[in-house]
Amino acid sequence: MPTTFAQEQEFSYPWHETANAVWNKYPNPHAEHVVSVDVIDQSIDRESGQLRTERIIGVRQGAPGWAKRLIGASEDTYVREVVMVNPFTKAVQMTSTNLSLSQYMLVKEYITYTPHIATNQQLPVTLFNQVADISCTGLTGILAGAARKVEEWSYTRFRDNAAKGRSGLISVLEAMYGSPSSTR
Repeated sequence: MPTTFAQEQEFSYPWHETANAVWNKYPNPHAEHVVSVDVIDQSIDRESGQLRTERIIGVRQGAPGWAKRLIGASEDTYVREVVMVNPFTKAVQMTSTNLSLSQYMLVKEYITYTPHIATNQQLPVTLFNQVADISCTGLTGILAGAARKVEEWSYTRFRDNAAKGRSGLISVLEAMYGSPSSTR
């Protein structure tokens, strides 16, 4: 019954600019559903040089009324995100999972940003890969139909928020570095 959302996209900016914009992504006008971002831990691995940051992100999702009644969902939910930045291999790896309502539904997201050469040009770009596994865990038997509805709603909401996330990152990149066609 789990559902998987996956996408890949090129951002027309070099990796170091995109990685910097990821840290400055919130707030932005495309992510009004993100209401808070709190860093709870940050460290540098002395051997690998990787920066590890753990954050709690507060999100206002607007859950459907039937879901709120069925499982006691709230408008506000929280997500744990762990970001690993390796400046030597030039990779940003992000993993996140929902903390709210995890006894009913798990959303595990995996994101990477890596340097890439665009296929149609020789300009440096950043390749973005995103995979999210969405599964209901606590609704079985007679409630299995509701579980499918929750997964479908979650997939649609995730897809819509992913589009807003891309637009938001592009707006941050443009604000920080100008349009991709401008000279840097």
